[in-house]
Amino acid sequence: MNSKIFKKLLKYDFLVFFREPFFALPILVLPGILFYIFMTIFGVDENIAEFIPAYSLLISVLVLFFNIGLQFVNEKERGVHKRLLLSPITKVHLIAAYLVRGVAVSLLGLIEIFLIANLAFGMSLTNSLPLFLVVYLLIIGILLLISLSLHDFFNNTKQTVLFTVIIFQYALFSLGFMIPIDQAPTVVRWLIHANPIYHMNHILTNIWLSSLENVTAINVVYLIGVIVVCSAIVKFHSSRREL
Repeated sequence: MNSKIFKKLLKYDFLVFFREPFFALPILVLPGILFYIFMTIFGVDENIAEFIPAYSLLISVLVLFFNIGLQFVNEKERGVHKRLLLSPITKVHLIAAYLVRGVAVSLLGLIEIFLIANLAFGMSLTNSLPLFLVVYLLIIGILLLISLSLHDFFNNTKQTVLFTVIIFQYALFSLGFMIPIDQAPTVVRWLIHANPIYHMNHILTNIWLSSLENVTAINVVYLIGVIVVCSAIVKFHSSRREL
């Protein structure tokens, strides 16, 4: 990978992100505000640790689905990808730039949520921080794979907006912000457990709480299955373009 070309692409990618407040502000600011309000109103100080990974994951979903997913379709619609690929920039450059932004914004969000938890509620860091960060980075990569594989079915942003909003609402249900998962009706619980984001949150939360015994094989196997399916979708899109 040509480092100079990649650095220029990365610089452009971050400039586009931070230049557009419609994307940057809701992703970086709104989850932190909601986190503080939620913890203050409902008085869940003793359980606040389990919400730190959940709100951090929410930021990752916002940047990888709402921001990068829409940008991916918009650039494809305007022919940006085709023009870039005629230059020394490759698909690897494009995906790597998306991944770097997803990791950077997600880690920034994690730091933001933890600082709020620490300064406002006195929470300390997890004892499993190194393992948590490794798994968190892997989950960011999985989210990017899911996002690009699904958004590649769309050719214009009008189609994508409705899909992205639905996915975001689905993610909120799976994180347990809107209703307690254990108290949800059977059909709703089934829908929640079918969502990869539920399994991601379950794994991250139990690592943060140093309760690895609560991470089941089902959580891990389900995400592996998601990787296999999304990889097959990516291969399908690639082969379709070659025809």
